[in-house]
Amino acid sequence: MMPEPDQKLLQTAASAVPDAHAGPHLSLSGLWFLIADPSAKRLMWLETATAQIEGKGAGLKQAALSEALSALAPQTQKNLLNLFNTVIRKGKCGPIDVGTDAESGIAGISLTGWRYDAGDGRQFVICHPSTVAAGGEGGHVVRGLAPILKHFVENSGKIVMTADNFGYVRYASPGFFHAFGIDDPALCIGRNIAHIPKRVGKTLAALIQTVLARSSSASGKGRFKMPNGDTMVMHYSALFFRLSETAGGVVFTAEPDGHSEADFTRIFDVLTSPVIVVDTKTRKMLAANKAARKAFQLTQQSMDEHPITETLLHPKSYGLLLEAAKKANNIPIAVVVNSLDGSSRNKRIRAIFIDNDEDPPHLVLESRA
Repeated sequence: MMPEPDQKLLQTAASAVPDAHAGPHLSLSGLWFLIADPSAKRLMWLETATAQIEGKGAGLKQAALSEALSALAPQTQKNLLNLFNTVIRKGKCGPIDVGTDAESGIAGISLTGWRYDAGDGRQFVICHPSTVAAGGEGGHVVRGLAPILKHFVENSGKIVMTADNFGYVRYASPGFFHAFGIDDPALCIGRNIAHIPKRVGKTLAALIQTVLARSSSASGKGRFKMPNGDTMVMHYSALFFRLSETAGGVVFTAEPDGHSEADFTRIFDVLTSPVIVVDTKTRKMLAANKAARKAFQLTQQSMDEHPITETLLHPKSYGLLLEAAKKANNIPIAVVVNSLDGSSRNKRIRAIFIDNDEDPPHLVLESRA
């Protein structure tokens, strides 16, 4: 518990009314540091204009303590005076949150304060905004940005993940968890990516660590090792950003090579029957639902590297299915399917075309469950 500050000083600060023609008033937005002189009851601070649309109000300022705090909410004034009082008594205090609006949910800033003992016996309080260092939950992205970043990442329909400048995974989209086969997000969110390569895959973990170490973005096309041992070729971007000396991170976005795969998989995974989507031009499997992957022992690597006529179906069997789809024959055809575990068995498969307006169209193969 913090001791109560001097009540007379508190009442003086809280009762002051801001005057547009009076001296400057402290604004927590854009604050770099502040120095309080309790004996003289004065405040000096430096703020930037980055948080102000008109770009005014930047620079080093000073004013009487009551005047400087008069534009702040009463509770914020009390929190600041509590901070000053504790620093004088203990030598250090913080980080503590000030300026938070509980009703609107708008976050304030986190301040840390130290006491400076001058040679003439006077004591000063020096405070500056702080971020929480690695440890516990790990580092924090800047408070004001965090809710916005969280909203856009978690509501994205694409593969998106953010890690802070300490390497802790902060936010991720549903598409990220789906693509990387992560069933329990709690095993990743809030964890340092260097400690969980088995949960997010060694490729992604190494990429994020490299981007952070070099403070440089990276993008391209590469094969990512999945947590389950499979691999997936993706077009990716790892954007490095820095908001201050201690706040920043990486925004990772990706799209599977042959990006329609993700859309197909989300739809077909709800089906209990094995379903495969084939590119009729390359004969490669664009997507396979969970039932098909399990029934035919499919891996993403085998789908990316080999056409279906070199894995599951003989070219003649594939030709029969293609002809049935062209004739719009919805009756299943009996063909031999060669699973990747080496077994072969007769299966009745229904073949239909989708995206007929495309050239070539996609072929959907549905087997009985």
